[in-house]
Amino acid sequence: MEGQFVQKGDLLLVIDPRPYQASLDKAKAEYFQTFTQLKLAEDTLQRYAKLAEQDYISQLNYDQYMANFLEQKAVVGQSVADLENAKINLKYCYIHSPIDAITGKLQFKPGNYIDTNQDTTLTLLNQIDPILVDFSVPESDLFTIQKCSQKSFLKLYIFPTLEHTTCFEGQLTLIDNQINTATGAILLEGTLDNHDHLLWPGHFVDVRLVLEEKESLILPSEAIGVGQKGHYVYTINQNMEVETTPIIIGQRYENGTTSIESGISTNDIVIAQGLLDLYPGKKVHIQTWLNNKEAL
Repeated sequence: MEGQFVQKGDLLLVIDPRPYQASLDKAKAEYFQTFTQLKLAEDTLQRYAKLAEQDYISQLNYDQYMANFLEQKAVVGQSVADLENAKINLKYCYIHSPIDAITGKLQFKPGNYIDTNQDTTLTLLNQIDPILVDFSVPESDLFTIQKCSQKSFLKLYIFPTLEHTTCFEGQLTLIDNQINTATGAILLEGTLDNHDHLLWPGHFVDVRLVLEEKESLILPSEAIGVGQKGHYVYTINQNMEVETTPIIIGQRYENGTTSIESGISTNDIVIAQGLLDLYPGKKVHIQTWLNNKEAL
């Protein structure tokens, strides 16, 4: 069961149940014994209650029978508690997984002795789908994060490699209830699907928290140039001539694209390749490329 994926309810380990089964059997026997004694004390009390009403016995004798009945009732209550405790101890011999998870290395092998009086770890379970990611942000960002999270769920982008070639998407699910006074940071937690099990507990990742999303134009970053007046792109006007169009860029993304805040619209034709051969006023023509299937 080491390093295996398990589902909630799967049996993981069994601790030798024989001594706990014996304790349960003993608790059952003691319960039936005390219950029998309680029944006898109850019947005796009822008989002597009638005699006490007719003054055939003293009040003191009747009180003694009543005390014996109450004492036996308490003993039965104790035996019921002992019986339930024995059932629980026996149930604990069969260790089931409380979650869907992956098991770690077993700290004990079959036949090893386990001291029940010590804090003994048998194995560790780690949930990996969905998986949680913890990260911290400066306390100065807390107000903005809280304000944005009240509007909608905040997205997370998780990058497990330095090259940022792979990206996982999740959402913010926890803002801690206190700021770390030593670091001035607050702990956040996100949840994301990990169906392929590519992320692993303890894995260091880069996290990008998206506070707000809005629609914007996206261009390949290589289509954007930088001049003395800022960023620009080459567009084609109605006369099929190249123009330099100033733009304001937004966020650059890991997939090699950049969002455009202003300067062009969806109706503009932007040149994305061969920029070194272009200059304002150059005549161009648009050629439609067909693949072999379309050409046939």
